[in-house]
Amino acid sequence: MKTADLLAKVSIFSHLNKEDLQRIAKKSRYCQFNIGDLIIKEGERDGRLYILISGKVDVIKGFGLRKEKRLRSLAAPCYFGEMALINNLVRSATVVARANTKTLCLDQWNLHQEIEKYPKLAIELLQVMNRRFLTLEIALVNAIGGFIPICSNCKMIHAENGSWMPIEKYIMEHTDHEFSHGICPQCRKKLYPESTRHLI
Repeated sequence: MKTADLLAKVSIFSHLNKEDLQRIAKKSRYCQFNIGDLIIKEGERDGRLYILISGKVDVIKGFGLRKEKRLRSLAAPCYFGEMALINNLVRSATVVARANTKTLCLDQWNLHQEIEKYPKLAIELLQVMNRRFLTLEIALVNAIGGFIPICSNCKMIHAENGSWMPIEKYIMEHTDHEFSHGICPQCRKKLYPESTRHLI
């Protein structure tokens, strides 16, 4: 099957005309990945969009860490890696091949120029982002609960067993998150005025 025909099967490109599909196809290249290969690495910066042609991938947060979390699995035909093109930030998760996988890769594809030409691209991306936010919201509600009584003064949380506990302890016991502690500049000034004066 021609590259342009493969692109036409993916939602983000499905509304483009034949000429634009052929133009984008010329900018793409085929990439093969074996089981276990890292396609995208969390924390890295690049401008590639991937179109999954065959195989399966997992999107993982904190890959290789004690509390790594699989966010979702993807199968063809679909695309991934678009968030880095939208916000120009580092990759927010790792993508791992879970089968022998074939993709089309668009290097440094100028998504913003394409959106100016075809606003429907923005609608597609907004729909994808909205589905992900809804999934995240459901996960948070399932993990913590929809209603959490919290003291308006000390911010202690009223737990299910009737006790009151610090908010960080509650979140650590009900989710996969951990906390580190520090002191913000305002609290440092209030609690340790002597040390603050030395910094002036």
